[in-house]
Amino acid sequence: MNNVWEVWTSALSPEECDQIIERGLRYAPQTATVGFAKDTRQDDGYRTSVVRWLDTGAEQAIVARLMSFVVSSNRTNFGVDIVAPFDLQFTEYHGTSQGKYDWHQDVWLESTRPYDRKLSLVVQLSDPADYEGGTFEFFGLQHPGALFAPRGSLLIFPSWMQHRVLPVTGGIRRSLVSWVEGPRWR
Repeated sequence: MNNVWEVWTSALSPEECDQIIERGLRYAPQTATVGFAKDTRQDDGYRTSVVRWLDTGAEQAIVARLMSFVVSSNRTNFGVDIVAPFDLQFTEYHGTSQGKYDWHQDVWLESTRPYDRKLSLVVQLSDPADYEGGTFEFFGLQHPGALFAPRGSLLIFPSWMQHRVLPVTGGIRRSLVSWVEGPRWR
């Protein structure tokens, strides 16, 4: 690996961010959970956010736009065997509920599925002036910080890396999250 993460600052235009938000809000809101499969649970001490699961088949334009960055970043930085994203998650962290997501990884290594999450992708949909707090951090590594703050910025990293979103203390932080899958890690 050449880099452990890559940021594309202001990769998407404000209009593209508005369109993603508009599309995301059409889906049913759900309280975010923690864990995988049968161990999925709500844990407000660990994660507080509202999520909406976008249909990747119906949202092919969004998937194609994101994958143009993922393919380039994978070729330059990661070199992992990937196919496509399976899920698109529109996430809202609300200041009124101190929205956050504590330290976690996006992989489920005990899964019996033939595919694993390989690369995680986060798109910053909100203008930083629209919320307070909500900083994205990696465990034990340099944080993307100001590079990832502008609206439309896109962050790509291996899904096994621990990361978190600190509490949002005011306003609403919106993001689009996806996990690009590939054949099981070998």
